[in-house]
Amino acid sequence: IVNSPVYGFPSRVDSISRAVTMIGTKEISALALGISTVTIFKNIPEEILDMRMVLKHSLACGIIARILATFKNVMHTEKMFVSGLLHDIGRVLVYTYYPEQAKGLLQRAENSGNCLYVEESSFFGCSHTDIGKYLLQKWKLPLTIENNLFFHHNPSIADNTEQATIVHLADILANGLGLGSSGERRVPPLDDIAWDK
Repeated sequence: IVNSPVYGFPSRVDSISRAVTMIGTKEISALALGISTVTIFKNIPEEILDMRMVLKHSLACGIIARILATFKNVMHTEKMFVSGLLHDIGRVLVYTYYPEQAKGLLQRAENSGNCLYVEESSFFGCSHTDIGKYLLQKWKLPLTIENNLFFHHNPSIADNTEQATIVHLADILANGLGLGSSGERRVPPLDDIAWDK
């Protein structure tokens, strides 16, 4: 990973200890979490959604969130990558463990013309962000990542508006550019208040 074009080091890194020295333990932890999370995506039934598209969307959000965080001089950009990567993890759980209900939800959103996250609460009684927040609490991930995930559709009400807005924008951009899909067929609306802040 360290030798990939993402990091752009001029010479080849040939040992794990040198890689850790060059990019840091926090970065390695974020990458390890991201890679291990990929295994969760493999269990989505293909008749509901293409797992590769979900993974592509999640990775795109993680990368875009990290890029935006760098431009805003946000510290700990690895947390922004993880926040973007995991932002729809609640949906993945629904697709994996409740496939029939997930099909109904996807159809309902298609028929109504609403964004998928708008239909979730009335369909399930909770949203994918509620489910994701619960999971991250069980995993004992940092509160900042949990909040970025939980508020990514409503960042203006988050405690840390800037970071939640970054994940919000990453999701909008990934959807708008058609970089994979977690089931959403529309580009979510921009939270104008968060954008202004």
